[in-house]
Amino acid sequence: MIFNVNKNKISNKATLLISILSLTFTLTAYSKADEKRYKEIIVANGGCITGTVSFDGDIPPTKLLPINKDHEFCGKEPRPSPVLEIHQVNKGIKNVIVSIEDIFEGKHFDMSGIRPLLDQQRCTFIPHVLVITAGTTVDILNGDNLMHNVHSHCTKNSPFNEGTTYKQRLSKRFDFEETVKISCDVHKWMSAWIVVKENPYFALTDEEGRFTIEVVPPGTYKLQAWHESLGINTKEINLGPNEELKVNFSCNQK
Repeated sequence: MIFNVNKNKISNKATLLISILSLTFTLTAYSKADEKRYKEIIVANGGCITGTVSFDGDIPPTKLLPINKDHEFCGKEPRPSPVLEIHQVNKGIKNVIVSIEDIFEGKHFDMSGIRPLLDQQRCTFIPHVLVITAGTTVDILNGDNLMHNVHSHCTKNSPFNEGTTYKQRLSKRFDFEETVKISCDVHKWMSAWIVVKENPYFALTDEEGRFTIEVVPPGTYKLQAWHESLGINTKEINLGPNEELKVNFSCNQK
């Protein structure tokens, strides 16, 4: 007995089946992603987390950055590195990002109308650390009357490497959570960080290492302290309704 097989029909059915399976997989992936996406709610009985991040041990000598180009504008003398700034009295560490990780619902925080500025002044990026929420556009300005370069080192967000002239402004949007290093290939000592977070529960420590995170829903969380040279420290915390919880971190060089 001879069977006539229509190869085109089999091929079409196989293609259709593959398409259905692919669509199902995609929808499942999107569904799981939606479950983890941060949702804004009205926070009832929210609490507050405050504290300090301090250096454990003797304060190390400040590192100096050699200035080896454009001396007439950038200066000739080595300048203090902004990487590790420690308060001389209380040993508080500046530019530490303290954040709540894996929190998926909480306060409203819209940065779409805010354009944070990363400036280049006297051959230095200002501020040295900038923390934003995903979807934020950052303006990067060349405030120096000489040629600079802005080079991003990232994998999730769109990378860029562009030269800039005096008063030129670049607008760059960061859509994905990532720690992005910014450098200037023209002046090797220049560096900065743009840290992108998926939720708004973060704070950047001041000159004395102090931070405050407000309107936090009661619950148990992982609180993280990140510093570019000291690494990551974490603590599990339990925040009660309307509680002001004090959490201190102590960091040292590894």
